[in-house]
Amino acid sequence: MNMEQLRSFVEVVRHGQIFRAAEELHISQPALSRQMAALEAEVGAPLLERHSRGVHMTKAGEALHDEAVELLNRMQSVIDEIRSGEHLIVSINIGVPPGLPSAWLRERLSTRGENFRVSLIEAPTDEQLIMLKQKKLDIALARRQSEAFPTHLVYQQRLGIVIREGSELRHTLRHRESATLEDMEGLRVLAHSRGEVRVQEEILKNAMLSAGVAATWIFRKFGQYSALIADLVEADVALTTKTSAGKNFPGWVWIPLVGEDAAGDDLVVRTWATWDPQPSPEVTTLLRRFTEPVLMPPEAVGHTATPSAAETPPDTASPATSGGDSETT
Repeated sequence: MNMEQLRSFVEVVRHGQIFRAAEELHISQPALSRQMAALEAEVGAPLLERHSRGVHMTKAGEALHDEAVELLNRMQSVIDEIRSGEHLIVSINIGVPPGLPSAWLRERLSTRGENFRVSLIEAPTDEQLIMLKQKKLDIALARRQSEAFPTHLVYQQRLGIVIREGSELRHTLRHRESATLEDMEGLRVLAHSRGEVRVQEEILKNAMLSAGVAATWIFRKFGQYSALIADLVEADVALTTKTSAGKNFPGWVWIPLVGEDAAGDDLVVRTWATWDPQPSPEVTTLLRRFTEPVLMPPEAVGHTATPSAAETPPDTASPATSGGDSETT
């Protein structure tokens, strides 16, 4: 059995007549009849029933026909891919955390003139590191360093607070260029849920304790309904980056948070590039774009949070949830 026989069989079925299929295939009718006889002999069952008005498939012919069409289509796809050079294009999968500015990513992910294409997969840090271990990702842009893989600090985002419209605190801080940890004394502070932006949960809580600031912490997963969740839990402020503020808290005012944590480091969210110890040449080429000197992006003060095409991540955020998390003071 060969591809020519299968192609001829499919054409005979399509036309319903031997002589019309022979014309389509540019061979003689006897030659096509011999091909069909040889195919039936190899299969070991009759494939076609001959009638005065043409031919019809037998049950065996119906079974072979479906498989033959699928095989021929698959072979044609392979041929088209080879002719177009698609088989030479390498796919690179990159994990991105929620809230990473797409403009910053776009500058580094151009594939013009390269022999690779990039796919972005939005996922929290824990999921990214698992996918990297399973080789489902080539590069993970994670919110914390990994002890199992090479890692490099690639981006820092200033943390800030968003304040709802009509809030007394908004009136107090609206003329301020920044907020401090002390400004959150006695407030209910909404922060991203445990396991993702650990700086919000551990470092800032410790920094507030060191500064003698008492606040009620409410941890939830940020997403489409973050502003509604903030209303339901009666949060005074939400702790987030400027990029995430525009996406998750539209209309709220974002103010940079200035200060140091208990270790004396700036209050920022850090992103590390993490990769397999033996990257492909294409991944190595892409990694070089992420290993430039890390700069803190400029942040506007008193910024009203509005979604921006330049800042909103390219994928949709995970659905927000208001259950299963805790409040601590």
